Formats: sequence, structure tokens, C-alpha cells
Amino acid sequence: MNAAEGWIDVNHNKNLFSTATKPITDNIEIPEVTTHWMFESGIFDGFFFMGPTPRDIFKQYTTITGAAPLPPLWAIAYHQCRWNYIDEDDVRGVLNGFEQHQIPLDVIWLDIEHTNGKRYFTWDLKKFPNPEKLQNDIAFYRRKLVTISDPHIKKDDAYHIYSEAKARGYFVKTKDGQDYEGSCWPGSSMWLDFFNPDISQWYSQRYLLENYKGSTENLFLWNDMNEPSVFNGPEITFPKDLVHHGGWEDRE
Repeated sequence: MNAAEGWIDVNHNKNLFSTATKPITDNIEIPEVTTHWMFESGIFDGFFFMGPTPRDIFKQYTTITGAAPLPPLWAIAYHQCRWNYIDEDDVRGVLNGFEQHQIPLDVIWLDIEHTNGKRYFTWDLKKFPNPEKLQNDIAFYRRKLVTISDPHIKKDDAYHIYSEAKARGYFVKTKDGQDYEGSCWPGSSMWLDFFNPDISQWYSQRYLLENYKGSTENLFLWNDMNEPSVFNGPEITFPKDLVHHGGWEDRE
């Protein structure tokens, strides 16, 4: 197991094999596969699951990772999403269309444009003036609403999540110890360093009803772009020399 970039060279060869009972002219060709494993950070821990059946492999795999919890029934039903619904009336029009045509629907999703300037855990109140009522109306039909949350944080001192994270020193650092700044959907953005368990605990509290203004118990979150996406970064992601909690370089 290694989160760093890796390369595996695979070579297929045929070796000649002879036995004491067969003359050298009757050598048998034995297929052979050799591999060469290379990782940027050097260290590599390998786990090989011998199966032999796919069911056995998954069982062996989950002894390492743990088993995924079963999703709620509505999560595997029909979901409706597009980029992007213009406003609350647009969402209601789509919902009414499903009712009119008697198409089963359990969940509708809102992408980034529902937020106030791509500040996650907020609402654009000009387009969605009453998000609680919208959620309650959706719940009346036993449906759910999902909103998006991305891990990049808009650089804006007036944005409460940015200003609090900045004050706590929660952002990923450059090799010089400065907060790393890159470009993503909101423009200039920072990234929370989830290697730090304190940050994970703090961020998880952003989902609470008292912190996510305009949310209800019928609202669920879509965690998107979990691989760092940096529009102006090398290979559209983090530079490899960024430093995470504990002194780990991003390349590792």
C-alpha cells in the first residue's frame, strides 16, 4: 500500500527448462512473468489476496480495510442531478415534472451554483430564498435533497469557514511553511490538511444543523473532488513538495 505515484513494469518471458529424463534438445518453454515496482517515496507495503474466488478476495480485502456500511435504501434509488439548476423555481419545476409523468424519484442534488459565491455550507439567498421550506416540501413527497461540498475553501476573510481555519492554522503548507494557495472553482482557494485529526473533527462539525444555516434533517451532503484539484497546479493537483501535518510531503 502506497499513496504516492507508482510505476510497475511487467515483463513476460519464456524460459527454457530441461530435466534429467529429457535431452537438452527437448527443453520445455515455461512462461514467466517478472515485475519491477517503483514508488516515488520509496517505501512500499504489499498485500496479496490469494482468493481464489472474487468473493474470497473481497472478504480478504475487508480484513485490511474494514467493511463499508450498508447504505440507506433511498441512497440506491433514482437520483436526479445536473449542473446546474438555476434557482428554487427550477428545482420545483423538475420535481413537478417527475410527479406529472409519474416517474419514481427519491433524491435531487444541487451542484456548486446553489451556494453564495461557491462558499460551501452557504446558500445563494437570491436564488434559494427559503432553503428550509424547499427541503420540507421535498420531504412531503418522501424525497431527499443533497447539496455539494468541496474540500477547497474560498480565500475570503468574510467567509466564516476560511477565516476560522486560517486563524487555527488548518491549511496545507508550502515547503516554506506558508499556507498553500491555488485556484479552483471559487478562484483563489486553500485546502484543509485532513492529516491533522483536529481538523477532521472541526470540519465534521460544519455539517451540524446549528452550523450549516438553512439545513434540515432532510438534507444530505455530497463530498466531491476529494483528490486535490488545483486548476493552476502541476498536473492539475498539488505540488509534490507541499507539507502535511506530521511533516509528510504530498509526494508521500
